[in-house]
Amino acid sequence: MERSRRRDQSRQRVEAVALDLFTRRGFSEVTVEQVCAEAGIATATFYRYFSSKEDVFFGYESLFLDEISRCVERVDISTSPSEQVSRFVEGFAAFLETQRESLARRDGMVRSVPALWARTMANQRHWELTVATSLAARRGHEEPDEDDELDASLCLVLLRGALRAWRASPSEPLAHAAALVTVRLRNRMCEG
Repeated sequence: MERSRRRDQSRQRVEAVALDLFTRRGFSEVTVEQVCAEAGIATATFYRYFSSKEDVFFGYESLFLDEISRCVERVDISTSPSEQVSRFVEGFAAFLETQRESLARRDGMVRSVPALWARTMANQRHWELTVATSLAARRGHEEPDEDDELDASLCLVLLRGALRAWRASPSEPLAHAAALVTVRLRNRMCEG
């Protein structure tokens, strides 16, 4: 137990050092060796935790997947599908708010480095599948059906919209931006 905790702390420290270097120098300008030197670790130690520089950048992936599952678990399945989507988006946006500094630091790099953008899009597709699978299970389906997949897609669309709104107004709480984007989408869907 203690060994696992120390390993997690070391991994988080390397990730924090790497993110700081990426922020100051630019992702493409930083090498694994520079991360190791700054973190005071051997290259072999780095590769025990991460398989590449990109992996350290995306070190948050498992945390996000765990939170996605928790958010789906908190959704009241007895409500309408649109309410379920709204509750998921609000819950995940509240979680993202706790990651605000890290998100802000990563955001510019993702948008300017094609490899990071491509992996981000792949991650979001994986998150969408996770939402669909989790919703299906909560709704009593063995596999996601078209409605589960559509609702999962809506969740991700709304989160992307909230992140765009947050980028434009960084002082705005992300959960508030998510609620506004949800209302805007509902209004657009009802236009005649």
